[in-house]
Amino acid sequence: MAGKFNQQNSSQADDAAELKTMADNLPITTIMLSAFRQPAYAPPAIRQPRTYPTRSGVLAGPVTRFLAERGTVELLTPEQTESLFTEMHWAGHHILTLARKRYRSAATAHAAVQEARRLMSRLEAAEEELFIANRRLVVHCAKTFWWIGPVWINDFLQEGARGLLHAIRKFDFTRGTPFYAYAQRAISNRLRNFFRDHTRSGLLGIRPGHEIERLLTALTAARAAGKPLPTDADLAQTTDLAEERVKRLRPFLEQWAHAPTPPLSLDALIGAEKETTLYDLIAEDAAADAWQAAERAEIWQAVARLPDRERRVMEMRFIAGHTLEETGNELQLTRARIKQIEDQALRKVRQWLQPPSATTP
Repeated sequence: MAGKFNQQNSSQADDAAELKTMADNLPITTIMLSAFRQPAYAPPAIRQPRTYPTRSGVLAGPVTRFLAERGTVELLTPEQTESLFTEMHWAGHHILTLARKRYRSAATAHAAVQEARRLMSRLEAAEEELFIANRRLVVHCAKTFWWIGPVWINDFLQEGARGLLHAIRKFDFTRGTPFYAYAQRAISNRLRNFFRDHTRSGLLGIRPGHEIERLLTALTAARAAGKPLPTDADLAQTTDLAEERVKRLRPFLEQWAHAPTPPLSLDALIGAEKETTLYDLIAEDAAADAWQAAERAEIWQAVARLPDRERRVMEMRFIAGHTLEETGNELQLTRARIKQIEDQALRKVRQWLQPPSATTP
């Protein structure tokens, strides 16, 4: 008899521990609605039928595979989206309620665990329904980075999917903000951070394609000659590309122009003759040779051409030796913004110090 009693207590303790684990590991911070307090209330479970492409369609490409995983569904209406979020938070609220209760018998504790498992299944099913119906947002946001090349498309899609899932779990549906607007911003921010981190670490090698190089060369030549911005037809004639191709590539030129600059080493060669390093620029010798003085003069002439804020950041970073944090505090900007301004300034200085390309008569 005592053994049976101990077994029941052990089972009840296991059930209580499982309830606590489910409550502690909820993927969302539950939002409480007054309707949740009504015992008879239960939100509708919206589950759309899914279609699965044929085998040839699955193998068509990374974007098709991404959209086809776990099937495809129709776009959700705002009412359906709100209903799915309501179901998620209703289920989470009741799981927390079950975990807080004290159960006098092993039977009631076990029944509570069974109910909590059912509620967790509904929460996960509603979350998956929202994820599958909004995967097109990930593809839309990832299109901005397709100019990098097809090798990295899968990585950007997977990172965007993580951003979408995070947006689903953090979205407050009671504020009236459309979910697609919130999710699009969250996905775009995550992809930009992924792009920046991999570029800075050197994992993502950035180089323009042959066609983009030709377009950049034509645009740079037009600006240097003081001509107005060329039209798509002008660029097509100059670069021997089809006008439709120019029209498709032109939006990527701005993305390339604003690509993050890789980290700059103190041993980086700068100047017209590529004989001076950044360390030589920072280290101020009292008795500098004439050629070093000339190089520095050339560099700081280029720095003097920068806008006021970029020039001040360069002086604070490379003359005063302030850190990003100190410079940001002085200028009342974030560290990330200071780094962005510094990269823009260095890019301009390097471009101005490039020797003119040899032209054939």
